[in-house]
Amino acid sequence: MSFITDAAKYYRAKPHQDRAWEALWASLPDSTKEEFKTAYRASPPPEKVKEGIITKEIFAELTGYASSLFTDQEVIDCNNLLRVTGFDKDIDATCMLMANILHETCNMKYMKEIASGEAYNYRSDLGNTQPGDGPRFKGAGVLQLTGRHNYTRLSKALGDPRVLEGVDYVSSKYPFTSARTWIDENYLLACAQQKGFDAVCRRINGGWNGYDDRLHKYNICRRVLR
Repeated sequence: MSFITDAAKYYRAKPHQDRAWEALWASLPDSTKEEFKTAYRASPPPEKVKEGIITKEIFAELTGYASSLFTDQEVIDCNNLLRVTGFDKDIDATCMLMANILHETCNMKYMKEIASGEAYNYRSDLGNTQPGDGPRFKGAGVLQLTGRHNYTRLSKALGDPRVLEGVDYVSSKYPFTSARTWIDENYLLACAQQKGFDAVCRRINGGWNGYDDRLHKYNICRRVLR
């Protein structure tokens, strides 16, 4: 099945690739299709929880929810985001980021957009060019990654074609790391270190919506994480 593996490796959901994939799939015997489906759907081995700033117990203290409600993957992915963006080297900057994340997700209650996503259908500015792209690529993760274009960028950055399965996969597998590109491109760490909490709130929100709650959560983060 090496030719199928190669096709899957380079698949980026572009129109010409969709046509080529459909032609390839139609030419395969049923036994090969079933073998591929079984392998594709298989879950990877669970990752081990790495030591970091965040634990399930920390999530519980930050949110007021029981630690049992949080998953190993959420802990892994949150620590990974802090590590790859450099926030883990500055605890006060981490507090600023986490306070805004907690506000945006209602204390991690909503890791994907509540709305259906229908409003994003055929939004060319988001790269949504195909039927159903709106719901499929609606907001996912702590800072609401949205649109086929941004999902494709994430897929390439992580080397994971399954990102293009859409919102359910991203919100469960990469709830925090999905925000990495936005954080890097908006120089959020430098903003936190040079300008402080208010500037971080404004850069993430674009205004002052929910400022009192963000500040309240910032104070909780400073108490728990220091």
